[in-house]
Amino acid sequence: MPGPAKVRSTDAIEEFRGALSRFEQRAQNAVDTLAAEVRRAVEWLEHDCPAHWKKQIRISEDAVHQAKVELERCLMFPVAGERPACREQRSALRKAQTRLEYCREKRELTKHWNRQLQHEQFEYEGRLGKLQRLLEIESPAARGKLQSIVRRLEEYKIERPPESSQKSSD
Repeated sequence: MPGPAKVRSTDAIEEFRGALSRFEQRAQNAVDTLAAEVRRAVEWLEHDCPAHWKKQIRISEDAVHQAKVELERCLMFPVAGERPACREQRSALRKAQTRLEYCREKRELTKHWNRQLQHEQFEYEGRLGKLQRLLEIESPAARGKLQSIVRRLEEYKIERPPESSQKSSD
């Protein structure tokens, strides 16, 4: 059987309890900040990006249509009885078609990354659940236990028998 506990002061336990409380607060703040950042990323990827690329596709389709009209207009008017090359109009059409294809690729990539983010968010929330449980249940219980220990030690100090004085025999 172990010997008696030699507790000289409960200050260290109180300091630890305070440090645990501060850790709990900082960790909860960090979790809240992370949750806000994740929500912002999800909002951006689910709403802002698709809307942006949808608008860019519409603009690019209009540019392709306009470039086709310009090319047809150029081809309609022969110069000196010969069909014109219309190099500038053809180049503008290729550029507009390239831009349209780029926007469509970005829209598909946005869909891919949205699915990927949803999966990662699910994984993150699962792992975060353990920390949340620790912060919401286990940490307050530990602080309560420490407070109970301090209270019992204080009660023990009050109930302690007076120290026996030893007489030295000379």
